[in-house]
Order: sequence, then structure tokens, then C-alpha cells
Amino acid sequence: MKTIAILALIACVSIAGCAPANITASKWDSGLGSVSTKIRCEQVDMRNKSEMDQIFAKYDGWKLIYISEYTTGHKIGTDSAVCFESPK
Repeated sequence: MKTIAILALIACVSIAGCAPANITASKWDSGLGSVSTKIRCEQVDMRNKSEMDQIFAKYDGWKLIYISEYTTGHKIGTDSAVCFESPK
């Protein structure tokens, strides 16, 4: 009986862990042309507003040039990568 319960648990975890990923990405041109630029990228947990505010505050005045969002059907919230650009 104990073996059947363990096998059932393993089967449920295996099925739930195989959800497809939903990935969205956007990129914008900088418009800075031949000017030397610096680019910084950060991972952002979109579920945590205070973390988002802290990271975005570091790049106040920078231009957002890339964002990608990643989530799955069984994950609550979204992780993302964001990149910012500024003249050197």
C-alpha cells in the first residue's frame, strides 16, 4: 500500500512539473546611433513590487531596450529579464 502511494505521488509530481513555458520578449532600438553606450541587464521577479521598484529606480534616466517575461501554467507570477541602455 505504501509503495502505491509513493508511485502515485511521483506520477502526480512528474505530470505537474511538465507544464509548457510561456515566453514573451520585446526589443526596442536605442536611437543613440554611433554614440558609445553602456547596457545593463537584470533579472526581475514580477511578483515582488518592492524588488521591481528597487531595480527600476537604479536605472532612472536609462532607456528600456529589452524585456522578456517567463511563466508556466502552474507557476504563480512571472519572472523577467530587463535590459537598459545609457550613453557612456
